[in-house]
Amino acid sequence: MPRPGDIDTTYPHKFKEIDIELIEPFQGAKLHHKMRCLNCFHEWTATPISKLQNFKRHKLKGCPVCCRSECTEKVLEKRKRNLQSLKDRGFEILSDWDGRRVNDISNVPTKVTVRNMKCNHRFTSEAKNLLARGVECPICATQYKTNHLNASVERRHQKWIKTATSWQLYKSEVTSHTRATYLANKHTINPNNLPSGRAGKDGAYHLDHIVPVRYCFENDIPAKICSDLSNLQMIPWRENIASKARLKGKIPVIFEQFGVNNAV
Repeated sequence: MPRPGDIDTTYPHKFKEIDIELIEPFQGAKLHHKMRCLNCFHEWTATPISKLQNFKRHKLKGCPVCCRSECTEKVLEKRKRNLQSLKDRGFEILSDWDGRRVNDISNVPTKVTVRNMKCNHRFTSEAKNLLARGVECPICATQYKTNHLNASVERRHQKWIKTATSWQLYKSEVTSHTRATYLANKHTINPNNLPSGRAGKDGAYHLDHIVPVRYCFENDIPAKICSDLSNLQMIPWRENIASKARLKGKIPVIFEQFGVNNAV
């Protein structure tokens, strides 16, 4: 071991362990020296201590040319493993993807289009999500969630049916038919696209039944008749609240079969 203040003359020998040789007399570990790689014979200038510390910490022998080559090989090998990983999991890669997770220049996540061989769905996802998060098929996942939600709603509905009154069941059926009728005939019911909203909201309109739902229920008029296109209109919310369950306006012809033909 050199004494404090002495030059460590063992550095040239240590360099041979990392395939580097000094091409000028050794002057000190922290001074820049010209050196040469024993593998590719590239020459450059650096401090001896930096090369040894780099090897100790990162296991890189120090030649910038060899280091770049080694790093490039590692990156390419990693990308090959990424490509193979998706193939092994049953994905067909449809886009021009070389296995990188992000764009090397902008560091923006790389997107990949694949086809899941199990379900045959095509979708595009970020490469890092496919590789790290185990994404299988967002389309199937959405369908599963939708089916699960629908099943949950249906269970609650069936439970509700067991305790609901006749009026509640009838009103629910009318609401369902009315919604479908409005969506299919919005251009006829609401040609001016009047804004719908809750009672109390300025400028809001309600979808109104000319022959009220309660009246239809009490007179045994089928829910589909109550929800017929001819029985629906858009009126201001105040007018709808004020009329409550009274007959109003011109009674649709479809109600004549039930003896309803005059506004009361």
